[in-house]
Amino acid sequence: MAKPKSGLGRGLNALLPGASDVMSAQQPVNVSTDSLPFVPIESIIPNPRQPRRIFREDDPKLLELRDSIKEHGLIQPIVVTRLDGADKAQSTQTANDWFGSPEPSAVVEVVQFQIIAGERRWRASRLAGLTKVPVVIKDVTPLQMLELALIENIQRADLNPIEEALAYQALVQEFGLTQEMVATQVGKDRATVTNSLRLLQLPVRVRDMLVSQVDNFTAGHARALISITNEDDQVKAMEQIIALRLNVRQAEELAARIKGSENVEAAAAQLSQPPVRSPELSSLESHFRDALMVKVDLKCNPKGKGTLVLHFNNQDELDGLYNRLVPPRED
Repeated sequence: MAKPKSGLGRGLNALLPGASDVMSAQQPVNVSTDSLPFVPIESIIPNPRQPRRIFREDDPKLLELRDSIKEHGLIQPIVVTRLDGADKAQSTQTANDWFGSPEPSAVVEVVQFQIIAGERRWRASRLAGLTKVPVVIKDVTPLQMLELALIENIQRADLNPIEEALAYQALVQEFGLTQEMVATQVGKDRATVTNSLRLLQLPVRVRDMLVSQVDNFTAGHARALISITNEDDQVKAMEQIIALRLNVRQAEELAARIKGSENVEAAAAQLSQPPVRSPELSSLESHFRDALMVKVDLKCNPKGKGTLVLHFNNQDELDGLYNRLVPPRED
C-alpha cells in the first residue's frame, strides 16, 4: 500500500532535524506500543507554546476519543521532550494550573516531560482515567516544539483561524522566517499564510467572533472587513453579516459600500433585500414549468448568467423529464 503523503514542506527536515520521525508518530494507524516507555500521566505537562488555545472538556470529539481510549487503550503514543532541572522549575506554575495541586513542591517532583505533539490524546487519556501513557521521547528546542505543534494541528485541522494566524506570526517574529519559508514548512501556499496573518489586523471583538461564530462568520467574511479602515464600522459590519447571514460575496459587497461612505446599516439593509425579479424572468420560469410539468427554479443575473433547477419527486417524474428533454436515439 502506498505511504500517505504528509503534506509537509520538502525542507522540513532541513529546518528541524528528525521532524519527520516526530510527525510519523502522529499518523492515524494502529502501532504496537509494547516497545515504548510508559510514563505517569502526571509527569507530563502541555506545551505552553501550543498554537491551539481552546480546549473544551465537553468537546464531542474529545469525549469520543476518551471513550475509544477506555475501550482500546491509547494506541498512538504522545511525543514528548524531557525537561531538565531549570525547565522543571519554570514549569511548576503551569503544572499547578493543570493538576490543581496546592503544593508546588509536589508538582516539581513529578513533572519530567513536556508535550511536543498529542495534547488531545493526553487530555482524553486523563479523562479516561489512565495513570500511565506510552511516549516517544525527542530532544528538541522550545522553538522547534512550537513549529512541530503547529504542523500537527494544521495537518489535523485542529486550529481555528486566529490560532493558526498567531502561530504563523510567532514563526515569523520569533524564528525570523519569511512568509514564504513558513508556507513551505507547513505545506501551504504563500497566499494562504499571508491571508491568515491579515486576520490579526482586525479588532479583538471581530477576532473573537471569528472563533465563536464558526457557522455564520468565517475567515472569508473576516477578510472582507480588512479593507474597512474604521474599527467601529468593522465591528458593525460584522454584526450585520451575522444577523443577516450574509455570504462571503455579500460581505465583500457590504465592505465595498462602506468604503464608498455608505452607512453600515443602510448598506446591509440593501444587501438583505431579495433581488427583484423581472416579469420576463417570471414568465419564462412559468413556461418551463408548464412544458416540463415539474417544479422549476430559474435564476439569472443582469449579465445573463444563472441557473435552471428542475425538481422531481419520484422515478416516474424523472423518466418523464428524460423523455421530454432527450430525443430518442436512432438505431
